Amino acid sequence: MIASMLAIINAGDEVVVFEPFYENYGPDIILSDAVPRYVKLRAPDWSFDPAELAAAFNSKTKAIVINTPHNPNRQGFHAR
Repeated sequence: MIASMLAIINAGDEVVVFEPFYENYGPDIILSDAVPRYVKLRAPDWSFDPAELAAAFNSKTKAIVINTPHNPNRQGFHAR
């Protein structure tokens, strides 16, 4: 992801990312001189508040990180 961020992000741009997130997403955004804007995913169904997502966007928003399956805690995955 860092290569993509470095290719499209300018200093001061903002990037929306859902949390919890893969541990490199936040640092990748920051290393790209962007500002992360976090939107919380809520258990148990890992949904988000549409108003919170809308509020994360503004004139500086350049990207949104979407990763599926996000699998923030592997809940429900069992070895068989």
